[in-house]
Amino acid sequence: MLLLACALTMVVGLGVVTSDNGGREHANASAAQALVEETIGYVRAPVPESHIEAPSPQRILRHLLTIDLKERFPRLAPVKAPARPILEDSQIISYYGNPYTPDMGILGADTLENVITQVEELAERYDALNGPSGVVPALHVVYAVAQRYPTDDGLYLQYVDDADVERLVQLTEERGLLLFLDLQIGRSSVMAELDKVLPYLRYPHVHLALDPEFAMSASQVPGVHLGSLRAADINAAQAVLQELVKTEGIPPKLLIVHQFVDSMMPDGDAIKRYPDVELIIDMDGFGPAEIKRVKYERYAARPYASRAAIKLFFDYDPDLMSEEDGLSLEPRPAVIIYQ
Repeated sequence: MLLLACALTMVVGLGVVTSDNGGREHANASAAQALVEETIGYVRAPVPESHIEAPSPQRILRHLLTIDLKERFPRLAPVKAPARPILEDSQIISYYGNPYTPDMGILGADTLENVITQVEELAERYDALNGPSGVVPALHVVYAVAQRYPTDDGLYLQYVDDADVERLVQLTEERGLLLFLDLQIGRSSVMAELDKVLPYLRYPHVHLALDPEFAMSASQVPGVHLGSLRAADINAAQAVLQELVKTEGIPPKLLIVHQFVDSMMPDGDAIKRYPDVELIIDMDGFGPAEIKRVKYERYAARPYASRAAIKLFFDYDPDLMSEEDGLSLEPRPAVIIYQ
């Protein structure tokens, strides 16, 4: 259902693009309008209702709410590193998903070692095409996974197990990859969920992602309602990351926030800039490449986005952008995520 909503909003959003931005985006939207009929036909094709499923014995992840952080992460010691921005001269190519299921993306479709090898090979192809810029491969792991059915704590969230996250941290560090830990929030709060992953974020190569789509109010249900985050939530997360950089002496942190409609961040203009945090807005959502290009340009131009990203869907983009297509986007994406 939410995948369907993503695609529909890309079509509906074209009208918003023409009214809000005018000029170049008006021309782009007009060019893309010819694809709407084709898009509507594609949207009506059967797709899975959602990647949010009723918990099963195999899928339920251990709850972490009552365990002291120091007890949970005794082996994670701070690692000092030079304070050099990652995206100063590099682009990030990332594989997205959850290690327990292929339904959420390519990351769960194979062994972790094989997925890392695949994203490394894709990063090499980008590196051969993007001129003087470097490329850094990454894994984008959904750590807090929203559920359509209530969990015992009422948060509608399940989590990746501690041991598996530690393995991800160690393996990505050994292979020279970045690791993004994605929080879908559910009926919890950004600060409560951020507190769970804060020990991992002490590692220079581990970064944060927030997904407003699954951030629910007390009356909403993930997979049924489209969620949102306020600027105050995003600013609070940035402030925590800023303090972490300062106290741990680590490089600036990256914060990816997914967005495909305005309502996901209704007061985005109130989002602040923090000197040691790079806020990256990811144009999330599937559909034809030309429509995705229009939507990408819309959100990449937002004043609160210090960097722009786009997500590409192996199974749901009918004409998946090539590496050359991705590099031709304006501005060039700082991050390209494959789901």
